[in-house]
Amino acid sequence: MSYFNFIKLISTIILFDISLCMVVFPFNTTKEKRNGKINENSEKYNSTHFLNDYFTRFNYIPMKIGSPPQNVNVFLTFQECGFKIGSSYNCEKYPTNYLSYYNRNLSKHFEFTDYYPISEFDSAAETIYAYDNLQLKNIKEFSHIGFYSGNNKNENFCGIIGLGQNLHSECYRINDIIKSFKYNNITSNYKWMIKYNTLDEGLFIIGANMNEIIQNYIDKNMYTFLIFLNGMNFVWGLPLKNIICGDNITINTKEYRIELDIDFSLIKGDNTYYEYIEKNFFQKYYLKGICSKHLWNYNKYKSYYIIECEKRKFRSDDIDKFPTLSFNIESELFLKFEGKDLFTEAKYKYFFNVVFMNDQGILLDINKWIFGKIFLKKFPIIMDSDYRTISIYNNYTREVQK
Repeated sequence: MSYFNFIKLISTIILFDISLCMVVFPFNTTKEKRNGKINENSEKYNSTHFLNDYFTRFNYIPMKIGSPPQNVNVFLTFQECGFKIGSSYNCEKYPTNYLSYYNRNLSKHFEFTDYYPISEFDSAAETIYAYDNLQLKNIKEFSHIGFYSGNNKNENFCGIIGLGQNLHSECYRINDIIKSFKYNNITSNYKWMIKYNTLDEGLFIIGANMNEIIQNYIDKNMYTFLIFLNGMNFVWGLPLKNIICGDNITINTKEYRIELDIDFSLIKGDNTYYEYIEKNFFQKYYLKGICSKHLWNYNKYKSYYIIECEKRKFRSDDIDKFPTLSFNIESELFLKFEGKDLFTEAKYKYFFNVVFMNDQGILLDINKWIFGKIFLKKFPIIMDSDYRTISIYNNYTREVQK
């Protein structure tokens, strides 16, 4: 049996687990005024403003915790592990107006536990409120959900649901929200999904199978892959064989995988595709002054090229002519992006949703593909923290050949 068929068999077995319950949290994306009075409707709005708005945007759950319930913003991230409600140096990266206040002394359901304690008074349990359906009807109370509390009392802090898979011992000992629901027999598996409805909001779903999420589900459209081990970290990502651009033009990539990042809104492309698409599409628009390339500094170590086009000369028919970008993941699986997927429209400009690292950046990142919210919104994906697999549902007609 081939590796691909073996994984397909595993995914079929996993798929038909009987779910006891799904747990659903609606989430939002942080919004910050990073450009002062300039917004997408301003004539001065340019690539710098666009990346200020779209490059990094954090997802958070406005969660109700405790009895009586207190409102706590809990951030979703791949960069950490465990479920934490407390002060952390990592809180500094989140907007201060999204930090929360939580007083455990006001909750009659708060308790310290010995559930994988890291040190004294670090492990706790509390009542959490969520939904058990995708329609968000009838919020339910779930008791004794474990989290890492720390020694916090009344200070502002950030709640964090870390979805990273780290081999470090701390990640095995710290409380985990997905494990808590499974250990309490609320869910029957360790699956979870971040389902975007728009780039600004969606659902964090725990314990569901794909056939419970997708209407008119077809099993043959489901593909499952093992995630990657990079040092001490497992990386949520997909394999990548090559890229098909436009009319069956194969672009061999130097990177053998795609990494997923829910804090990132766009797509980071590799150097090979960057050179191809500039030469074969954007060059003619550069020469006419319709499109232009700009360098945006993320920090003192990293900078990215971003392409913007003047809307009065670059129209929807130009976008329709854009070469389809298809990622050959495995066997017959192609993930396809058309022009309409790859441009964001502002009032006066279009911005290319694929950014490219400057050659002066960190060399390991130059040839790396990273998919953010744009990809995750288009393709439904379920992660399994127990089997360490990603299952992707692709119901788009394949129109390219190998």
